[in-house]
Amino acid sequence: MAQQLFKKSDSTETVGSTEAAERLKRVALRARDTVGYLPNSEFLLRTGGAVSRVSMDELKKLPYTSVNQMLLGRANGVDVRIPSAEPGKRSSAFVRGASGLLLKNGDLFGAQPVYIVDGMPLITEHAFAFDVQRFDFNRMGTEIDPLSFLNVNDIQSIEVLKDAGATARFGPLASNGVINITTFGPRSGDLKVEVNGFAGISIKPSVDVINGRWEKDFRLQFYDRYASKEQFRSFPGYLADSTNSTYYGHADWDDAYYRNGWSTGLQAAVSGGNRLANFRFSVGQASEQGVAEKTAMRRYNVNFGINVMPVKNLLWSTFTSASVVNRDRPQLLRDRMGDEDYILSLDKPPSSSASQVDQYFEYLEKGLDKNRNANIRVVNTLQYTFGKYVKLNSRLGIDHGQNYRDLFVPSTVNDGNNFVSNYDGLHRRLVFDNSLEIMPLQKKGQQLSITLGQYNQWDMWKYNYGRAFKGKSDYIQIYQPGNNDNKTGASHNLRLTANYKDRVKTNLASFYANFDYNLQDKYSFNLYLREDGSSNVSEAERWQMFPTLSAAWKISGEEFMKDSRLFSNLRLRASAGRIGKVFHDDYYKGGPVYNVEAGWEGTPNMSTYNGFPVLNAAYELGYISSGIGWAYTDQLNGGLDIGVLKNRVNISIDVYTRQDKNMLLKVPAMTESGYTGVLMNGMDIANYGGELGVEATIINSKKIGWSTALNASANKTKLLRLPGGRTDVRLGNRRFLVGKPVDKYWLLINDGIYETNADVPPGMSYQGQPMKGGDPKWRDTNGDNNIDDGDRVITGTHNPAVQGGWANNLRYQHFELNMLFGYAFGRKLLNKALADRFDFVNHEGVDDIAGVKEFAYWTKPKGDIDGMYRYNPWSPVRAYQAEQTLFLEKASYVKLRSLSLTYNFSGAWMKRSGVQQLRVFVTGNNLFTLTNYTGGDPEAFDYFGYDQGVYNLPAPKSYTLGFNLQFK
Repeated sequence: MAQQLFKKSDSTETVGSTEAAERLKRVALRARDTVGYLPNSEFLLRTGGAVSRVSMDELKKLPYTSVNQMLLGRANGVDVRIPSAEPGKRSSAFVRGASGLLLKNGDLFGAQPVYIVDGMPLITEHAFAFDVQRFDFNRMGTEIDPLSFLNVNDIQSIEVLKDAGATARFGPLASNGVINITTFGPRSGDLKVEVNGFAGISIKPSVDVINGRWEKDFRLQFYDRYASKEQFRSFPGYLADSTNSTYYGHADWDDAYYRNGWSTGLQAAVSGGNRLANFRFSVGQASEQGVAEKTAMRRYNVNFGINVMPVKNLLWSTFTSASVVNRDRPQLLRDRMGDEDYILSLDKPPSSSASQVDQYFEYLEKGLDKNRNANIRVVNTLQYTFGKYVKLNSRLGIDHGQNYRDLFVPSTVNDGNNFVSNYDGLHRRLVFDNSLEIMPLQKKGQQLSITLGQYNQWDMWKYNYGRAFKGKSDYIQIYQPGNNDNKTGASHNLRLTANYKDRVKTNLASFYANFDYNLQDKYSFNLYLREDGSSNVSEAERWQMFPTLSAAWKISGEEFMKDSRLFSNLRLRASAGRIGKVFHDDYYKGGPVYNVEAGWEGTPNMSTYNGFPVLNAAYELGYISSGIGWAYTDQLNGGLDIGVLKNRVNISIDVYTRQDKNMLLKVPAMTESGYTGVLMNGMDIANYGGELGVEATIINSKKIGWSTALNASANKTKLLRLPGGRTDVRLGNRRFLVGKPVDKYWLLINDGIYETNADVPPGMSYQGQPMKGGDPKWRDTNGDNNIDDGDRVITGTHNPAVQGGWANNLRYQHFELNMLFGYAFGRKLLNKALADRFDFVNHEGVDDIAGVKEFAYWTKPKGDIDGMYRYNPWSPVRAYQAEQTLFLEKASYVKLRSLSLTYNFSGAWMKRSGVQQLRVFVTGNNLFTLTNYTGGDPEAFDYFGYDQGVYNLPAPKSYTLGFNLQFK
């Protein structure tokens, strides 16, 4: 129809005809003709400010299933954290440092950048499910990486937008930075088919296994030195009996626990069309097996995009993406207890024998643990052009995700009590964006573009969750609660069930204006004004104006630089702006709130009337101050782009400061109030630092080529202000002082051991408890002869002083060798796994989830075991607590992330066969790490700087063989 309407101005023939091909050659294509979406305005294509770009050509040779994996070491200024290499599990990224205080896992959700895919800001999971969880391990639900639905072969580009000049136009969602992802869209031209595939293997780790003999000998050195007769009599029974083959037999549990994991992927796409109608369609599949506990991930995705010009001057673009991701997650005992909110018997650890490990997994296979995420994303854009100077853009987008987890744990592995739970979660974002772009000045040497627009966003999260204990049979794996009489047909007694429902809805409305001026292609200025209104802010503070100003000077375009033989490009740029920060929770807007603190076995139950829960003040949540207003981010960035030797060497330098202001903090409240704290505005945190990027083409001949790229970034933090004029706040095992960094540990300084009672200074105590021989020699920093929190110092950080990557591309004729090194210097970690192993007295047989022992317990602890002081583990001073400098280690490293060898086919036979590209490659990942860290992998730790051993599974070595094929 479009071709018939415009037969005078464009081809009326089908794709591939001679007449159509000739017309295509004469018509210049613009960016929007080859991309399957339209930004809210074309000025977004003229990206300024601080931007890092990722080379997609190399990523297609790697078996990555997560966008964060793609950023690791490749994007400057981005700190990617992957605490565990479980396939498909959620990870995090921080652009130029974390905003806010990271005290628990729920805090991570508010510190993440926004991921923009084809112009649509994606919605991810919400932290509100943590509000009903007792344990802060995994978020209720599937815990699947929300970005795992993207296939790397569908991605055209990934950009990290970091300063206000680049991010402000995405509004309050962009206060933590932007990961801007563009997928391949419809294209004009002959039909083209792409096929990409790979197969690989991940190598199971080599572990130093032990059995009960090693553990007994390890503990006896403490018993022989410190234990009383009564303490000797309480020596664990499973270690006392050396004839027990369960613990004293051959230690081969790792043969049943670990495996070599296979990964495969296949993607195909077809695209083509002409100027009036073009499309792209792709389908893909990928699977990855983990190396531990039979973990795995499987993804299936389909994408379709189309551009159509139905009438003159009107362009319609639509893009639809759908995917399903399934995840087989590990059955770690700690995580299962967290899911059940129930502590299993901790009298004995699992066996060190492979036969019993196999039996355990056979029992588990009779249970159920299905985790599935389904996602669909639709973006529709209309652009109408009025002559040469006016464009109207309208965009409607929806991002819809649904998560399901069905869990059944049989009684055979659950202390005789089976457990069932069902989770159904949904998150949905609807975006409606309209803008009018006017170009009133388009003279030679001057361009002025003015864009006026409005933006609306509607977000919604909800979940339904039910769980129950002690069903009638392990063969009944459904959840049908009964009543107290356990009526016929019911699977569970009502007293042993719990149900949760929750929903959060938030709205954002915005009006914006953008003024973009360019003079002689040397001076550019941009002013962006945005008025935002959020439903999560109190009514009196709901609307706020956020301005951004950026400018650039192309020095190399000046007359005095035209004769320069050294500089081919010299550009100075700067930006300053304020961006609003969206509160993720909706209960801040109305002051104090009330709820039903209803609980059951082991959870809080604030009953206030005749033993029944009633409407109470939200004591657990905390007191919410009235009149809470916007938090916002002030950013200042200066950059210099340098090109020398005809751009064979390009250097980019950025310095910045980002201040997150007026943020919420729950400060401690008086115990008498009953509240866990008071939520109020007034916390300011600064992140400041610098970034360096260097790209160089060293050799570029017909046969031989060598190019290299280095990126480095450094970020520091500082607490600028606390609510209510405070200068000091203590939250859990952290202390924060105004004027000091917020990413450091709060530790006791360890100076050795008091060998005997005579070595202890007179009157020295720990929190009032007299210290004795065998206790740690902790430094009395305040000189009061009592070791307590006042003697802890703020020191060390898991955020490196400098980090980045170094890539090299070597080419010889048809061969290419690519390598990427990642590094981090100045990082320190707390080896909590080692601390827990030495603290065996307080972790043995206790009714506490901290006493859980996994199968990996039968591994020789990683760390400087011989160098550890032999303290008295029975001492009431808790000698082996993790929060001391004894367990703080330097964790700098250099790692070879990837090494790829590629062969690019060429020849006349390809042209005759219609083959445009054919290459095969073999890739190795995580091949070696250079580090002085004595624990595990220096990249495998939780978000708070603790190495937790088995709970932080490092990325394994892997090898991949694949191909990329394009043909007509």
